[in-house]
Amino acid sequence: MKLTGNVEIDTSTAEWVVGSDEVGFGSWAGPLIICAAALPRTWSGTGLGDSKKLSEKQRRKAFERWTLETPALHHLVSVSPERIDELGVYEALILAHRKALETVLTKVQGTVLIVVDGFKDGTKRIGVPGSIGLPKADNLVPAVSLASILAKVTRDELMARAAKEYPGYGFSRNVGYGTPEHQEALAKLGPCALHRRSYAPIAKISAKLDDDYFEFGD
Repeated sequence: MKLTGNVEIDTSTAEWVVGSDEVGFGSWAGPLIICAAALPRTWSGTGLGDSKKLSEKQRRKAFERWTLETPALHHLVSVSPERIDELGVYEALILAHRKALETVLTKVQGTVLIVVDGFKDGTKRIGVPGSIGLPKADNLVPAVSLASILAKVTRDELMARAAKEYPGYGFSRNVGYGTPEHQEALAKLGPCALHRRSYAPIAKISAKLDDDYFEFGD
């Protein structure tokens, strides 16, 4: 594992690294997907990196390797749009990271280093003892890179299926993010069941539709 600039991580002698990352935090529609994955600390192979910087082909190859050919210890958690609206996306994110990490930790035997992408204080924020938050960990820590890839490929596939169930929004291309295409579709079609109603752009459109309805009803 390359140096990260974090003393605790760089001097660790743990046998395993368990990393977690999320995909879909800023998306306007679809689930939030969090994955935790474990790799030996001494792993030094290739094919892993920040999922956003890899091509779709590279992500798919890594996904198949670590789920089919050499299955990695990992656990995926999906948080529905309804649950996100109920809890708020930050609380949903924290709880999902915790569940994913705790599930993987029950399967790992040996000493463990826990790294969470993005959080400055993993133990305090996530609530898993010993967890370390590291910005850009998905590009620095292979276990986090793996978690990032598994989460992204899983979510992209879910959104491709959603595009067939909810046509017109371009979910197979924008995967729920607020692209111009998505915004135009929302203006024409309004939100669907996959949209996060608590997000400001969706709430604004929903409120306008409600106003238009009552105006028409009057």
